[in-house]
Amino acid sequence: MDMKFYVMWAVFLTICLLIVLFSRRINRQIKEDGIETTGVVSSVTDSGEPGEIDIRVQVRYLTEDGEEVEGILINAPNDMVPGQRVRIKYHPKYKMNPRLIEIL
Repeated sequence: MDMKFYVMWAVFLTICLLIVLFSRRINRQIKEDGIETTGVVSSVTDSGEPGEIDIRVQVRYLTEDGEEVEGILINAPNDMVPGQRVRIKYHPKYKMNPRLIEIL
């Protein structure tokens, strides 16, 4: 193996580590400083290959300052349907990635 191979792997692993750390930071900030609100599921799409389930749930909600946002609902179950009301938590910095609290 040449040096280029090891450098490429080091760069790849560093990028993966940064993504994990950033994701944990966002989750912590939402948990500690997030704002709860009610939203409505606007669309549910399955972008998986045949035999796979890869559900993407979008939810529309109003922020505390009245802005309407449509974000991708993180941690959504596979059986959600458009029009379903949900209780979510979002962080003002990361409005596009709310977390599901409960299905209403």
